[in-house]
Amino acid sequence: MSAAIEYWFDFVSPYAYLASQSIETLAAKYGRTVDWKPMLLGAVFKNTGSMPLTMRPPVMAEYFKHDFQRSARFANLPFVMPDPFPINTQNTARVCLWIKQAAPHLVATFVRQVTLAYFSGPAAINEPQWLAAQVQTLGLDGAAAAAACEDAARKDELKAACEQAMAQGVFGAPWIVVDGEAFWGNDRLPQVELWLANGGF
Repeated sequence: MSAAIEYWFDFVSPYAYLASQSIETLAAKYGRTVDWKPMLLGAVFKNTGSMPLTMRPPVMAEYFKHDFQRSARFANLPFVMPDPFPINTQNTARVCLWIKQAAPHLVATFVRQVTLAYFSGPAAINEPQWLAAQVQTLGLDGAAAAAACEDAARKDELKAACEQAMAQGVFGAPWIVVDGEAFWGNDRLPQVELWLANGGF
């Protein structure tokens, strides 16, 4: 079977929200699976000296805010700019890692559900109680998921994931890797599909 598509993302990324809704369907079309890899853009930006798109010079920030809305309309998805934005998502990522271990077949559903809630919000996606309630809708143990937010093993796992992302050159989200070829951004999905179809171009 062909290698899984590496999908690096942060729950706080608008473009990752958009890509997350369709990446699994795209992968399945070409006989691939998705390896969901949560990480923290804050750690990545600290490493690269970058910053969130909405914190860049005003002319850039306003463009990106407009583009978030336009890109969501193009994808036929709802979009409400969260307030506050951005937020920390370490708890959200730790719960995602917990689900990867406890019920890997539900990771994609969790990611789509949480990002949709955040960007059609408001939704307190980094709060353990909110996460517990979301996890319970998947038929899993909400209390155990909330406990993962403070679990040392999950903290270490997320730290290691961020370090791996930076070692691989990740500088934004979504970051999609197909057979060693990296693509940055929701707008690269047509290129990802062509690569999957042809084995490169």
